[in-house]
Amino acid sequence: MAAVDAQHVRKNFLGGAGCVVPWCIGLAWLALAGCAHYRARPLTPEAIRAALAVRPATTLWVRRARLMLPSLPPLVVRKGQRLTPDLAAVVAVVADPALRALRAQEAVARAQVLSAGLLPNPVFSYGVGVPLSGAGLTRAFRTGLGLPIRSLVTRAPRVKGARLHAQAVNLAIAWQEWQVAARAKALAYALITGHAERRLLAREIRALRHSVAILADGEAAGYVTLGVAGAARLALRQTEVVSLKVRQHLASLALELRMLLGLAAHAPLRLVRRVARPEPGHDCLRSAPWLQGLARRRLDLLALRKGYASEDASLRAAIAGQFPAITIGVDRARDTSDINTLGAGITVALPIFNHNQGAIAKARATRRALFRAYAAHLFAARAGIHQLIVHLRYLRRETHSTRSAVHALNHLEALYHVALAKHRIAAFTYYQLLEKLVKQRLVLLQDRALRDQLAVAVEAASGRFEWPKTCAGRL
Repeated sequence: MAAVDAQHVRKNFLGGAGCVVPWCIGLAWLALAGCAHYRARPLTPEAIRAALAVRPATTLWVRRARLMLPSLPPLVVRKGQRLTPDLAAVVAVVADPALRALRAQEAVARAQVLSAGLLPNPVFSYGVGVPLSGAGLTRAFRTGLGLPIRSLVTRAPRVKGARLHAQAVNLAIAWQEWQVAARAKALAYALITGHAERRLLAREIRALRHSVAILADGEAAGYVTLGVAGAARLALRQTEVVSLKVRQHLASLALELRMLLGLAAHAPLRLVRRVARPEPGHDCLRSAPWLQGLARRRLDLLALRKGYASEDASLRAAIAGQFPAITIGVDRARDTSDINTLGAGITVALPIFNHNQGAIAKARATRRALFRAYAAHLFAARAGIHQLIVHLRYLRRETHSTRSAVHALNHLEALYHVALAKHRIAAFTYYQLLEKLVKQRLVLLQDRALRDQLAVAVEAASGRFEWPKTCAGRL
């Protein structure tokens, strides 16, 4: 009787569950083995300094492929080397802390691609029933294994949309890199021209100080009037004020460029203009060379196209999501009469009230908005290039006029200098002319700086790093 009772207990309490429990343990082990583990990454000062530090390498290799510009070869920046504006643009892309933070979004986009491609997990179920009354012979149990197939239907468009979104994110980051490169290049040109302005003002200040010293001695000796010496002092003070403003502006530009290059606030900047930009030809001041292939070249427009294609894939996924939620599976069961069964089942959610019409409407509206945004960006890009070209045309005329005025004032200053030495004109008149000459020379340098800024702006707006070959010469 004891043997019969023991057999009855094994049959009653374990029964079919004896082979199910190892399955449960195995499935739990597999699930836990694939789980991710938490790793702490606190925002400590040491971690922040390590993230912002520039790698202490004597040679920095910069690949232009990072800027999606395969036509230009890789560049090498050696320690202590003078930076041209083009080289400063590339170094800024690598070293700018803001861009390094922006590139972290690439990992988020890759994670979204991974998430979109994951297959649905199978669903395992197990239940047991204990007879409370009647002539039950054993405990009942039921085990089942099901697989939702709705996500399999929408997987392909979801993966395609996630991949296109990741490409759009990469292009958007590359467009930000392009903007940083253009800004660094423009700052380098502005600093180079600003140093030329500072040297011009320094020469004028030295000459005026020498004149003031001589006139002060003459005033003390009594053969120079007070008005002559006063006019020279006034011209000196006004030139010094202009020089201080130029120095302040240069300090601000240098600080901004150091930030883009990832340098300390007081790190030395060694810039050089490798090749002087000649005057632009008439072919350079036409919009056609810059607009040709604009939609295939500008990174922000390419990013919008990828984003539009991603949203189109999302719309396809939303339409495919109308497929009813179906779960198919197999199950094994035993009732209290010790009758074992093996069967299959299917569960279908009837799409009566919700057949994914909300997600479809949202995807269609988003795709329509992206289409209009792309058209608006393309129109704005073309209009911006036209505006810059027109500005360059008028600047060219202004530069010619200013250069003619400087030549005329140089000739007039030589005549006034001789007349002042012979006391034929008032000293105040001569120093007024000298002040006007210095201002016109500064205007000529500022026109040159503005021409460089506009040239870089045209490059950035058109997606070209260099001027097209159809131009007569580089600007």
